[in-house]
Amino acid sequence: MHFRFAKRWLVGLLAAAVLLVAVGAYLSLPRAYLLMATTTSTRDTGLLPYLLPEFTADTGIQVRYVAVGTGQALDAGRRGDVDVVMVHAPRLEEQFLSEGHGLCRNSIMYNRFVVVGPAADPADVQNATSATDAFLRIHNASVHNASATFESRADNSGTHTRELDLWAAAGLDPSTFGPWYETTEQGMGATLTIANERDAYTLSDDGTWYAREASLPYLALLHAQDEQDEPLLQNPYSVIPVNPSAHPSVLVDQAVTFARWLVGARAQSLIGAFTVNGHAIFTPDGAGGC
Repeated sequence: MHFRFAKRWLVGLLAAAVLLVAVGAYLSLPRAYLLMATTTSTRDTGLLPYLLPEFTADTGIQVRYVAVGTGQALDAGRRGDVDVVMVHAPRLEEQFLSEGHGLCRNSIMYNRFVVVGPAADPADVQNATSATDAFLRIHNASVHNASATFESRADNSGTHTRELDLWAAAGLDPSTFGPWYETTEQGMGATLTIANERDAYTLSDDGTWYAREASLPYLALLHAQDEQDEPLLQNPYSVIPVNPSAHPSVLVDQAVTFARWLVGARAQSLIGAFTVNGHAIFTPDGAGGC
């Protein structure tokens, strides 16, 4: 009896050892998919679900991604948690590259920023001559007669960075603002929802606005100009493979393949053909050194 028990115990031990070896071998297999950190607008507009299957069909490389603000996406690259970032804040991207975290950068496309707000428009933004004039009107209506509220993403995203640029261009400092200046610390879609609920103004990329417009009955598009007339409203997007010298575990070959594909003729054509509710959103602008 004792011998049978010992035999069963030995067989079980060997089976467990074989299982552990098999699991270890599986876990040690190289990752076959590309990891990307990107912005909420590329997801919320529907661009990524439209574009990524085409990349996989052309190259056999699958892409998994997390959509966050540009600041958070770049931080994921700084930690080496992802292989590539797709972002839209040139100043933050330049810092990322200067720190040695990015291998190279390709410009992909651009869309536009727009000012949206309550349909009643208490700050008369619809008659603004520029985005900076629109921001001045919101500030003055808030300070002088408490009739306006502004929702800021306050998340170090590309949109938040551009919002701060617009306040600065208007000669204003948000750190001095009163309670009318509210912060959401959320993505673009969530911030638009909050602005809709609170009859507030906010800055949005036009793609997310057009994707969400039907679900925002109390908001209206109040200021939008061609980016050639108002460069501060241009919203450029770039792709940056993470530098393997700083982060040896990244899949640099696949990341560079992705960066080059995005600026190639096929991807640029797909980007130019992409629409949201009948609106062409992104202007192809592929260039770079990857």
